[in-house]
Amino acid sequence: MMETTVFFGEVVAKAVDIVSSASLPLAVGKPLLIRDLYGLVSIALNIKRSENQEIVSKLEKEVTKLGAYAGRPGVICADDLFDADQVFKDPSIVQFVIPGTELSVSMLDRQVTGQDWLSSRGETEGAAVLRSVPRLVFFGLKGGVGRSTALAILAYQLAKAGKQVLLIDLDLESPGLSGLLLPPERLADFGVVDWLVEDAIGQGSDVVKRMISASPLSENLRHEIRVAAAIGNADGYYLDKLSRAYADVSVADRPKRFSERIQRLVVTLEEKEKPDVVLIDSRAGMHDLAALSIVGLASTAFLFATDTPQGWQGYRSLFTHWQSRPEVARNVRERLKMVSALFPESDQVVRAKKFLERSYTLFADTLYDEVKAGGVVPDERDLFNFDIDDIAAPHYPLRIRWNSRLQEFDPLQIGNGLFGEDEIRAAYGEFLDGVLQSLDGAQSQ
Repeated sequence: MMETTVFFGEVVAKAVDIVSSASLPLAVGKPLLIRDLYGLVSIALNIKRSENQEIVSKLEKEVTKLGAYAGRPGVICADDLFDADQVFKDPSIVQFVIPGTELSVSMLDRQVTGQDWLSSRGETEGAAVLRSVPRLVFFGLKGGVGRSTALAILAYQLAKAGKQVLLIDLDLESPGLSGLLLPPERLADFGVVDWLVEDAIGQGSDVVKRMISASPLSENLRHEIRVAAAIGNADGYYLDKLSRAYADVSVADRPKRFSERIQRLVVTLEEKEKPDVVLIDSRAGMHDLAALSIVGLASTAFLFATDTPQGWQGYRSLFTHWQSRPEVARNVRERLKMVSALFPESDQVVRAKKFLERSYTLFADTLYDEVKAGGVVPDERDLFNFDIDDIAAPHYPLRIRWNSRLQEFDPLQIGNGLFGEDEIRAAYGEFLDGVLQSLDGAQSQ
């Protein structure tokens, strides 16, 4: 009989079925799936192969059912490894839930990129110490939704309200935020990319001293808007540096992943600048920098979206990714807030209703807890679930209204009379009020 081809999306479910059907003795312990860079899956058992040869042999035969995705070796035992604890106690292990089922398995996913979308740890110990400083991350699956402009206007309103603002541009591939807030002559000597390159050879502390600029947008306000741009002043080597910026490096003879380095940079800048609030412009799309910004840095992540099938499909892919990893979902879901960007001028009641319904369906299908019929819930307060009209819920969007005059908006012109406060409030008022209320609520707790 011809063997059926096994494809990537089927492998983990088949591996879980193999483990479940094997009726492994309790003494064997809980199996661990290890998926490598190519997607090949091995079953790891924290036992000695030499003492459990019959069990291992049977399992190895079953693993061949994974076809081209069968790991090599198909079964890994503790005595096959140089340091078994390094594998079986790896902090990157997550519980993976098979979509559409209640079946779960411990999995260690080895990836080239995207590892930070899997993190359930959230932040470094150093970052946790400074969690009292709100970090607001602005994210969108694609560019052109007004994310950077909204961030600049929010920075202005926060400084106007008496808050010291630190703005960090982590959109390294498209470093345009500094252009909104800093004229060329105001750029600092160095940017985030410079720090990443220099830190790799032990010179990061020298760069930090020369990578912050004050935006002229806040010159006549109560407090400053301080900017750590992606790019430094007159940098003719930006692409050369960018190609090296994402590397994992050794710091003090210890390996440090890119995500850990960015977290350390943010903490260092917070210690130096002592801001009241930190605004982070994330890279668009599902890049590692976006993963780090949302999962590892944000106290609140604002998810910019327009009501398009492509946008909802993209967010569903991301949310489903988290849904399959409950520890990650629990870590991130309370920190999300949808933003209805470029909200149109026509048919507003109908369009607002459609956006809200689609946003609610997205969250309800993936990240909200489900109460099954007849299920016993000890305390409903323990459930992460919301009514569709709950304005405090992550799915309930803050709106930014479309205004044709603001599409080529230069925030640095706010104070010269070209754009009135009423005009800005008409477009951004709901969004600004929502952000300020969330900040006030967080600080009063």
